[in-house]
Amino acid sequence: MIVFGNYRYIIFIVSTLSLFICEVSLRPKIFDYLFNDDRMFVFEISQVKVSSLTSNETPKKKWAVSTIRNVPGYPNHRIDNFDTYEEAKEFYHKIVVQTPRVSLKEKSPSPLPTVEQYTVWLKENKLYDPVLNPKTNVNKR
Repeated sequence: MIVFGNYRYIIFIVSTLSLFICEVSLRPKIFDYLFNDDRMFVFEISQVKVSSLTSNETPKKKWAVSTIRNVPGYPNHRIDNFDTYEEAKEFYHKIVVQTPRVSLKEKSPSPLPTVEQYTVWLKENKLYDPVLNPKTNVNKR
């Protein structure tokens, strides 16, 4: 077993030619159920530099939409890269309304709200969103 950061790696040698690595998080599982508010995920748009590990090309500036679990520590769930801010914002608007909610038994609203309806819901619940409700100081991460 190898420990690196918050993760423990269990290495199984299946045969002399193959190796199986299993990642086990050292993060207590209870944190995955302690949501900060009704949203299961929060999102963020940021500018990033993307580079290749196998070439010497200069890093490229891109825009990223980060999907972050809305639990203590805010661990990243996924990151999607885009060439322009407009593409990232269009994707953001598409996925933010699909955010599963704890109160809906961890399902997305049905029917899906429009971006305007979702923004009203954020404001009514005093929930911070860096794009749709940036002026709210309550529940800001």
